[in-house]
Amino acid sequence: MKGRILELNQSKKFAGRTYVKWVVLEIHNDPTKYNKNGISWKEEYIEKNLESAFSMPLAVEFLDYYKKDEPFGHGMSEIKDGTPLFEDSVAVGTTTNAYIDTVEINAEQKRVMVAEGYLYDQRYPKFVQWLKSKMFDGEMPETSVEICKKEENENIIYESGWKEEGRIPMDFDFSGVAILGIEPSDDTAILLELNNKINKEDIKNMPENQNTQLVSELNEKLETKVNEISELKSQLKDLTSSKDSEINEINQKLEKATSEFNEKIQEKTTELNSTIEELKEVNSKLEEKEKTIEVMEKEVSELRSFKEESTKKELQSELNSKLSTYTDSEKEIAKELIDKCEKEPTNELITQIVNEINSNIAKKIIEQRSKSTTHETNSVDDIYSDVIEVNNNETPDIEDLY
Repeated sequence: MKGRILELNQSKKFAGRTYVKWVVLEIHNDPTKYNKNGISWKEEYIEKNLESAFSMPLAVEFLDYYKKDEPFGHGMSEIKDGTPLFEDSVAVGTTTNAYIDTVEINAEQKRVMVAEGYLYDQRYPKFVQWLKSKMFDGEMPETSVEICKKEENENIIYESGWKEEGRIPMDFDFSGVAILGIEPSDDTAILLELNNKINKEDIKNMPENQNTQLVSELNEKLETKVNEISELKSQLKDLTSSKDSEINEINQKLEKATSEFNEKIQEKTTELNSTIEELKEVNSKLEEKEKTIEVMEKEVSELRSFKEESTKKELQSELNSKLSTYTDSEKEIAKELIDKCEKEPTNELITQIVNEINSNIAKKIIEQRSKSTTHETNSVDDIYSDVIEVNNNETPDIEDLY
């Protein structure tokens, strides 16, 4: 596949320069597939040597040196000391960027190397105009990349060595791109591979009458294209005239619809602004309520804490009052409960402490009386003395025992 120019963009133009984008080469990644020169491009080696493509020249060998409008081939003049010279071509632009991408060419996805750059339209205005006209006619001009050995090497280095078909350039430099104007008679015009294997004997001389024939063919093609363009312009003029009334009617409808739309927008905007103001007012009231609630919650929390502290002190005072009637030894009986109640006093704990101390005191009194085996005989006068009956199944109150 020969390289193709993809885009010529006037909107990306700098002073004196016109943006251009083109396919440099097709990547094969398969040594059984190769171009007309027998070269099979591998993506990893393209990536490795991609930096050398930056700033490489876009060159043209003009068919007419004085007119400088239509390109021809690479413009190689001779090989001197193993290095090809291109004295018959001139640099009409430069490369600013190069990368690998997948693009659609002839309805087929291709993995390719793409380059971008600028043409010098102030210095070669006729050539840039020729390029635009070709692309306008759908005839995408072709390009041909040039590679050569690196400065430190004697030759281009190939994977698995050089071979006639399927050779894979591995270590090399991109040195330039030629924009072609005609189908080249030699495959080296499709992709020019530069290394020390090129000899003068490999360069074929062009027949003397070929230039005349080519000029004649190009003139015929140019005349045909000019006629086609004139016819298309005439058809376009007729079509434009017939569509003028329709366009005016559409414009009127569009203006009316635009006016109505703007009125509705204004109406909705007014309503929206009013709603926003109402929402702001509601939001302000909500913020005030939230602040009031926050203050009240804080007061309630403080009151709750004060109540809890007061209740705790009151219960502790009650506990101390009830315990004051007992001796230290009697209070020792419920020590664990007393300690617990002092930390977190409750009415239930106070009742439980008193009951446990009283129960233990009553138990000791009963045990002492049950041990007594001496019965006193009282006088008649004393027969009606107080008698305390103790039921073994019941525990008397401490008041009854005293």
